[in-house]
This record gives sequence, structure tokens and C-alpha cells, in this order.
Amino acid sequence: MALLMLFRHAKAAAALPAQQDFDRPLTERGRNDASRIGKVVAEIGVDQAIVSAAKRTCETWEIAARNFRSEPPASIEHALYLCRPNQLIERIRAVPDSCRRVVLIGHNPCWHEVALWLAAGADAGILQHKFPTGALAIFSLPGTPWTKIEPKLATLERFVTPGTLP
Repeated sequence: MALLMLFRHAKAAAALPAQQDFDRPLTERGRNDASRIGKVVAEIGVDQAIVSAAKRTCETWEIAARNFRSEPPASIEHALYLCRPNQLIERIRAVPDSCRRVVLIGHNPCWHEVALWLAAGADAGILQHKFPTGALAIFSLPGTPWTKIEPKLATLERFVTPGTLP
């Protein structure tokens, strides 16, 4: 069984005048939240991290990855910055079958929409209203290869937000 984790970047600062959205860093709260959610990801383990190239997503992963004894390989990808759901789904389908636990760090609304697309039946209930900054949706997938993921195929095992952690 494969695990797919969708991790929305932690809380980012508002853009400064003349600052591009792409370049917004995390706030202090965001850095703390990234570390806390990173502990959850590290407990599960990851074979591959796939990260949007935006500053806030890279910073989220950099902080989260400090919780691993040995940092897993990460792919920093410009195409994930503000991508559309179909683009993210195609990226997931391109994950090598040798990777059984994958975390993707990116942005809303795409992460929320793909989480709803993945979640089977009643599992989607907790995801209906929002996917806040720092949230982590953990899905299990049946023995299906990544190339064959389809809507409502996954089971939402856990939905974690910084506010739900002790």
C-alpha cells in the first residue's frame, strides 16, 4: 500500500510592496507549524518529497525535514507553483513505483481540490470546508500503481492541522 501526503505550506507573510508572491517567506508561526507538522511526516517516513519552488514551500520543507534522521530526497519543482489540479494529478501519476511514501508540499486551492478528488466517500467530509496553511492530508492508496490513481480511490487516513496537534 502506498501513502500520499498533501502538505500545504505553512503560514506565509503578506507580500511587501514590490515583492512577488513567489518570494513570500514564512512567518514565525509558519516556521513553528512547519516543524510541528514535520514531526508527523517524519514519524510516517518519506521516500520522496516533491516541493513547489516558491520560497514559502521550500522553507516549509526545509524546516519539516529537520525532523528526519536522514533527510529524504526532495525534488524542487517550478511547475507546482500555483498549478492546476490536473497538473498535480499528472505529477503524482509520474511518481516512480519504487516510492511508496510521498509528500507533496504546495499551495491552495490546488491541494484542497486534489484532496477532495482523492478522498473516497465519507472520508471527504473533514476536507469539505477548508485546507488551512500547514495542513497535512495523509491518504492510503490500494495496490494501484501511481500511474493509475483515479478519483475517490484513496482513503483519508488522517487530516492534521497545526491546531489539532498538542
